[in-house]
This record gives sequence, structure tokens and C-alpha cells, in this order.
Amino acid sequence: MALTPSNNNKALVLQTPSVETTIKPKQEVLDEDTYTEALSGIIKRDFFPSLLTLEAQHDYVDALGTNNPDLIIEATRKLNGLTTPTMKTPVTSGSRGDWDTPVSNVFKVPAPKKYNENLSLDAFQAKYTSEDNASYP
Repeated sequence: MALTPSNNNKALVLQTPSVETTIKPKQEVLDEDTYTEALSGIIKRDFFPSLLTLEAQHDYVDALGTNNPDLIIEATRKLNGLTTPTMKTPVTSGSRGDWDTPVSNVFKVPAPKKYNENLSLDAFQAKYTSEDNASYP
């Protein structure tokens, strides 16, 4: 608050500062587990893109240490699935071989996500909030 002279030189007028109200956009509230899972995924994707490859390499080394052929094969598939095809490594077709056992995908249907996975970190935090954060004004 400040005292400023009015049109009448002998009178002082008390001015109150204008209060600017910030209207927050309506954010979708996610439960804590979903919110932290989404944040972790976005941070891994955007800031640590090689982390997925490092985890696959770690799993492969662990599998070699167990001498379990099933674990080694699974870790190898996971590691090979992350490599990008180049001119030296051509793209393989997605067709099954005669030796592959058909597997029913009935039980492997992932639940739909409650959030958009393709947002940047800033866009995600602008659109979503956690239950705890929503409880504060």
C-alpha cells in the first residue's frame, strides 16, 4: 500500500495494490503410484535414454552368471530387441519361424494408461498432478 497525492493537493489517498489472480489450469489428478511411475518413465526416456540398454546388458551379464539357458536366451532377446538395425544388421521380418511356439496373447493385454506417455516432462506436469499435490491449494 502506498500513499499518493490525489487531484486535490492537500489530500492523500490510500491506494491498495492490485491483486493479480492467477488462474491455474484444471489438472487431472492421478494416484501417487501412477504419477510417480509416469514421471520416472518420462525422466528415463528424456534424460537417460541409454539406461534401457544398460539395464538389458546388466540382465544379460547376470544371466550368463547363472548358466541358465532360458535366462540367457531371454536376456539375449531383450538386448537384441533394443539394437537399431543398420546397414550391417538388416531388419529381420516379424514373421514366426516354424520352430516358434504360438502363444496366446489373451492374458497379456496391457491395461490402458491413465495418462499420455508421449508428453514432455513440462507438458506432463502441466496436465497432471498427484493426489498429494492436488490436496494443497
